[in-house]
Amino acid sequence: MIIRYGVGGFLFIIMLFFFPFFAESQDKLGKINCICIDAGHGGKDPGCIGLKSYEKNIALSVALKVGKLIKTEYPDIKVVYTREKDEFIELDQRGKIANNHKADLFISIHVNAVKNKAVKGIETYVLGLHKLEANLQVAMKENAAIKYEDNYTVRYAGFDPSRPESYIIFSMMQNLYLGKSLEIAGLVQEELIKSTQKYDRSIRQAGFLVLKDVAMPAILVELGFISNPEEERFLNSLSGQNKMADAIARAFRQYKTHVEKNSVVLAPHSTEQGKDSLDKIQDSPSSGELFYAVQVASAVSPIKNRRDLCTGFEVEELLTEKRYRYFVCKSSDLEEVKQKLQKVRKKVKDCFIIAVHKGKLINIAEACRLEKNLK
Repeated sequence: MIIRYGVGGFLFIIMLFFFPFFAESQDKLGKINCICIDAGHGGKDPGCIGLKSYEKNIALSVALKVGKLIKTEYPDIKVVYTREKDEFIELDQRGKIANNHKADLFISIHVNAVKNKAVKGIETYVLGLHKLEANLQVAMKENAAIKYEDNYTVRYAGFDPSRPESYIIFSMMQNLYLGKSLEIAGLVQEELIKSTQKYDRSIRQAGFLVLKDVAMPAILVELGFISNPEEERFLNSLSGQNKMADAIARAFRQYKTHVEKNSVVLAPHSTEQGKDSLDKIQDSPSSGELFYAVQVASAVSPIKNRRDLCTGFEVEELLTEKRYRYFVCKSSDLEEVKQKLQKVRKKVKDCFIIAVHKGKLINIAEACRLEKNLK
């Protein structure tokens, strides 16, 4: 029997599949105790195929190197892998592995491929709605791994990685970990470009199933194009893999330092130490410098014609975490910003709400707790 759904019916069914993501909330981002490293593809799923190599092998080699570097520097941190050998792991199981181990960060490692062999460079993704067609194509390619799974149409509630309409759901999702995901994405992208001297294809958003269910900050890194002969040689070389692993490990070190240094906002208030920290925040003359806004773009260098980023709105600029962030609808009232979000989304599809405190990007959940305590 064939069951047919209209667009509305399809979205309803797919919403049920994605519902657990909406229900997640972030309690705290204090000390980092566990990181989950995901080597893309594996086993019967080779991933992208180059002239002489497979994506699955490159991803595994780099993933293990990253984990080893982190474990060597931080013996107390638990390093979890979604796979440590050439085996097939379902996409939805990868996120569950991270969640079951209560990981504080999820990094998925991949390489890319396109028909044009001249295309090259590194890009880092966070979960969201694609703004560019190229981003959608990357997500489609990576999500196609579910076709190696038994009963994938049932398992993923009819989600078809090759149908653009399947990705509409990502426009309805509020990524509760977007702020921190963007932070680690920026650090990883910066360190990889610095270390490899490869072309910077920037930070992007797209609907990756592997990132959908993880209850923590998460990124997906495309280390280069296996379809480009020069990059394929680099991706398979020992020196190239070492450089990439070192870069990701350095980015993790910076991220860890920043998160733990600023975890005072998230400290439990039941202890005397937490109470003292909170009192200091409340007494600070700049403690009221908390606002919400809709981010429409970000870049590693200033954008000259920023008014063109979102026509009809006043676009403001903020330099934080080594990135220039461009936003509109700045307000101290989160509900007001939420109401304006849909209007902005008509201009910029993958815009999202951010929270800024004392010039620093913080998680929305953090901001709400801080706002409540400052009243």
